[in-house]
Amino acid sequence: MIHEPLSRQEFVEWFLAAALLVVGASLLIRSRVWIQAFSGVASHPLAPLASGLYALLVGIAIILTHNVWVADARVLVTAIGWLAAVSGALFLLVPESYNLLLRRLPMTPRFVAMRGLVRLTLGGVLVGYLLAHG
Repeated sequence: MIHEPLSRQEFVEWFLAAALLVVGASLLIRSRVWIQAFSGVASHPLAPLASGLYALLVGIAIILTHNVWVADARVLVTAIGWLAAVSGALFLLVPESYNLLLRRLPMTPRFVAMRGLVRLTLGGVLVGYLLAHG
């Protein structure tokens, strides 16, 4: 069976859906491990810069390849890209915002698992849309 290559937008949609599903499952299943890992890294003075740079680059890559504002599930990809770019820029320009955010978010197993469930849901919505329309 011969498959047509994915368009750039389809690649970004599938890539993000897969990442959301895997990271979401990991957050849900291994929330205590994530808390331990994150608490060790988050206190490092370079954490806001590293997190900000990562988020900014991922966000810009998504925006440049998938700036699609439509009334269906694909808009999730675009919204996530813009959210990543804006938060990354904020962490780079105002590193104190990173620590402020950490103080406001409870790092409990339940909270981390809920973040995982949100990612699984978003990834599932994207996969459902892509399978129905691909």
